[in-house]
Amino acid sequence: MKENKFISFFTPGCIVLFIVLGVILFPNESILSAKEGLRIWTQILIPSLLPFIIGANLIVDLKIVDIIGLIINPITKLIFNVSGKSALVFVISTVSGYPVGAKLASELRATNQISNYEAQRLVSFCSTSGPLFIIGAVATGMFQNSNLGYLMLLCHYLGSISVGLLYRNYGKEILSNPNQNLKSNILNTIDSHLLSNKGFFVLFGNAVYSGVNTLLMVGGFVIIFSVVFKILSLFNIISLITTLIYIPLSFLGVSKDLCFAFISGLFEITIGCNKIASVTSAPEILKATLASFLIGFSGLSILAQCCNFIAKTDINTGLYIFSKFLHGMFAGLFTFLFYPLLKSTSLVSNFSNLYNVFYDNFLWNYYITHFKLILPIFIIIYIFTVLLVLERTSSNSKK
Repeated sequence: MKENKFISFFTPGCIVLFIVLGVILFPNESILSAKEGLRIWTQILIPSLLPFIIGANLIVDLKIVDIIGLIINPITKLIFNVSGKSALVFVISTVSGYPVGAKLASELRATNQISNYEAQRLVSFCSTSGPLFIIGAVATGMFQNSNLGYLMLLCHYLGSISVGLLYRNYGKEILSNPNQNLKSNILNTIDSHLLSNKGFFVLFGNAVYSGVNTLLMVGGFVIIFSVVFKILSLFNIISLITTLIYIPLSFLGVSKDLCFAFISGLFEITIGCNKIASVTSAPEILKATLASFLIGFSGLSILAQCCNFIAKTDINTGLYIFSKFLHGMFAGLFTFLFYPLLKSTSLVSNFSNLYNVFYDNFLWNYYITHFKLILPIFIIIYIFTVLLVLERTSSNSKK
């Protein structure tokens, strides 16, 4: 017990000292990596996130979330076992991207609008990337293929929904129905907003202030993790991790460059996706699958941003991180399965004989040839499984 306390106390400090030492030893490289993080923040994150964060804050403060939540509450209870206002957080997150979903979910929990179990279920699937990043930055800007962006976006949201279905029974909590009818609840919500005596411009100013502060924090995380990744690279730690991963994956023909790009994405997804797209020796299906995993998992930089909000509540950050790992796995799997819809020709380049052993086999070729038959069967099985989970849950709640 004492050893665990000793380790938990000194480990963060040792890591920080190691990074500071790296900055002292490699000042020029640290400055360049910080500039790269600053560029990502100013050119990508601020234009894409700030309007959505301000709008999301206004939607919450104006009680629009509460009203729409009351309307869609029966549907969201059936599918995800969360209230309507919680499900609306998912909708806002799908439009705005990281870390808005986790921020709004944490605020709902911090103000006791939802229970701890519902908050845990909510953050498991409401923390998503946005279409501007997936279609615009990754697919069009990096992969030079906008059609791939729509496929990756669909798979990203399907992965999120799948995680939400897995977590729907967490806590074994059954949400109660509103005591009054819909009209009465909406009127009560309007009355409570009017009683707060806060005008639109006051709320708008608060939303802008909160949004700017949130983006300043996001920018700090991006810059810090850019420097951290550079320092770890200069100390050859990233190369060591890449070599360890490359050894088993080399039997599948995966190049070391692709492994290095994937590891970089585990730290910062924008940098990682860009490096993955630039690997010319790998087929697009493999690069798209790995990029989908990274976007779903979100990387340590975004995980740190989201956990900064979540850790202020009683939501379990460990379960949240595990749900993001599942999100990445589902998104990557769906991208791999649905990719034949994008390409009707051979999906794999002959960059390695060992890679061809893995892909140029009977099962893979059979799937490519008959994917129009196999893919609908997979979709039917997926829908049937979802309906079975919903049916069992509803029957258990009646007992």
